[in-house]
Amino acid sequence: MNGEVLAGRYRLLTLLGRGGAGEVWQAEDTLLARQVAVKLLRSLDGDPMDAVERFRAEAQSAARLTHPNVVATYDVGTEGDHVFLVMELVQGPDLAKLMRTSGLPTAGLAADIATQGARALDAAHAAGIVHRDVKPANLLLAPDGTLKMTDFGIAKRAGNETTALGVLLGTASYVSPEQIRGEQATPASDWYAFGCVLYELLTGRPPFTGPTADAVMRQHLDAPPPQITRSDVPAELAGLVTHLLAKNPADRPSSADEVAALLSEPANTQVLAFTPGAPAEEPLDIGHWEDEPTTHRAPKRAFPLAKVGIGAAVVLAAISGLLLLREGVTNDTPKAQAVGTPTAPVQKATTAPKATPKPKPTPTPVKTTPTTKPTPQQTQNPQAILIQQLRTLAAQVRATQQNSRSKAPREAAHDLDQAAQALDQGDTESAAQHFYAARRTLYEAQRRHRWQATQQIATLFETISRSLPRPDRGGE
Repeated sequence: MNGEVLAGRYRLLTLLGRGGAGEVWQAEDTLLARQVAVKLLRSLDGDPMDAVERFRAEAQSAARLTHPNVVATYDVGTEGDHVFLVMELVQGPDLAKLMRTSGLPTAGLAADIATQGARALDAAHAAGIVHRDVKPANLLLAPDGTLKMTDFGIAKRAGNETTALGVLLGTASYVSPEQIRGEQATPASDWYAFGCVLYELLTGRPPFTGPTADAVMRQHLDAPPPQITRSDVPAELAGLVTHLLAKNPADRPSSADEVAALLSEPANTQVLAFTPGAPAEEPLDIGHWEDEPTTHRAPKRAFPLAKVGIGAAVVLAAISGLLLLREGVTNDTPKAQAVGTPTAPVQKATTAPKATPKPKPTPTPVKTTPTTKPTPQQTQNPQAILIQQLRTLAAQVRATQQNSRSKAPREAAHDLDQAAQALDQGDTESAAQHFYAARRTLYEAQRRHRWQATQQIATLFETISRSLPRPDRGGE
């Protein structure tokens, strides 16, 4: 078909690719003297009117989108047995071809693709359009690094579609669980498919594979995606993919802003050595101040944590006792230290009192040593310790985000960071509000079995709650 002119205006030049829907050609718009892309349906098998209507629907959907990350649509028409769509020409490969020819992109490029693709989905959803076929072949990468989303051929206005058609038209490797269950595709379905694309960019394969489409779809419904093990992939990027692949649509990011927030999780929190504990058979009690009694008695479920606190108190008391004993000995018996062994002075005192050397106690300036004993290490500022505990707790909560089915760890970690910052500025009331807000958030997530505390996290919550006043009790 090289050289053929459609509608007396578009001259086909070079075949760019073939797909299930048809062919894509580089063409010349002879009227405006510019290079364009022409998507051409190869033949009108079946009902020609259905093919024409589908292309018209694609043109109408795509024409409503004007965004730097969406391929622009210029025209739609028919020529004899052909139906064609005229679009912006993107001089660059799609992501499927990019992976075939150049290998996997760097983690940095994948993060950039995540940001730009999210903006494209935002634009489509703002126009009331669900793409329903987000996959590597429909994402083009221009030479300047701009990502362009294309092929809205199965896109429909949100709320006006048949779910069975969505499952049939969507590629099995990128179909959301709710579509497989026969539910209506929503913007959340596009976010899930986009998560599948990002997973493939980082690992070289979709999250779920199998010998048949049915086998793949069953995994979308029930199986967790394998972990991303590439050493150069930041935890924030891997965490974004995990969130996008959530089985529950409500747990997925739903905007470009949320994607950006997940990619830029604050990483300036000081992290102490931490080894995640093994998941407990029963949920660990992190406390819930609205349900706690008005006395200071800990609830029965927190008894194991109370034993931890008592053990720590015993150790601290023992250390303090040794230090006080040592200081008491040096203050009360300076002569014994100056004379030497206790037996020799007793004999000399009975025979000749003059032998008690008065000058020797003069080394009692040795008292200067006890005055310097209480080092800063023994008298650390309790507020500084509490700030460090809050920052450590925030880091440990954030570390559980990747294995959580909820946004609660990220939100709670942010509140804990805010609590540490407020306490550092001397605002104890604000610090307490943020701390107990974090605890409520995690309590609710754990109660709904969407998050699980480690033993270290539960212990830190118990410890810190003894030092921060509860907002509803005024420090009682």
